[in-house]
Amino acid sequence: MRFSKSGLKAVICAAVALGLGTPVSAVWAQDSEELTVPGPNYRIPSLYRVDEDGVEAFLIVGQGAWGDTIATLAALREIGPERDAAIIEQLWRERDTNPPLFLFEVARRAVATQPDLALEAYMLGRVRTIYDASRCLDSTAIDVVDVATQYAGEAVIDVMAERLSTVPAMLEGFLSNGDAFASQASPWWACSFSDSVYLAAVNGAPMTGPEWLKVEAVWPSIQADVSENVQANATLVRAAVENGAAQ
Repeated sequence: MRFSKSGLKAVICAAVALGLGTPVSAVWAQDSEELTVPGPNYRIPSLYRVDEDGVEAFLIVGQGAWGDTIATLAALREIGPERDAAIIEQLWRERDTNPPLFLFEVARRAVATQPDLALEAYMLGRVRTIYDASRCLDSTAIDVVDVATQYAGEAVIDVMAERLSTVPAMLEGFLSNGDAFASQASPWWACSFSDSVYLAAVNGAPMTGPEWLKVEAVWPSIQADVSENVQANATLVRAAVENGAAQ
């Protein structure tokens, strides 16, 4: 088992609590700056052991890996709803530099007071997570999509059902304005969820870029595939809405 949702509190100590003036990305940027590495995509994954209620689990950590990212999210969630407005504003403003996982936190915090923003953050987070996982060399990284999406909470699903007619244009807007692929964050957070990175961490093996990330030359074709998938979903939702209205 690579992680445990119930074990998140056990790894809060590994995260730096966020101040509103500090970008989320700064939490792991420090580690990257201290390392002398042979390339920008060189990674040294390691295991962080979590043992809660007799259940042993492991998180992959190192240079903004999945474990680092959810530990930071766990620390952020220690901040109560009285700071929702400021946290929502910060995370939304920094959506292109932070991993897409934090868009689901925007959705979770905004769902009661800004449902339209919550839905947009949720849908954008899902599209960007799919793109990040699709750039990983190991196809098992795609499993991160459903796991990451769950951090938005269930209430946003109700909002989507209520505003389903707005979803097609929203998805198509992500494609037309470039938002779908505007993230500057490394897909490492998603790729480190894969089986191959887990095995590398078990064996204490560093990974060069080509060992976990597809070469940039194929990214345009990946974008085309993701765009086709997003458009297909928009078309399906639009048809469902129209059929529902006709009945």
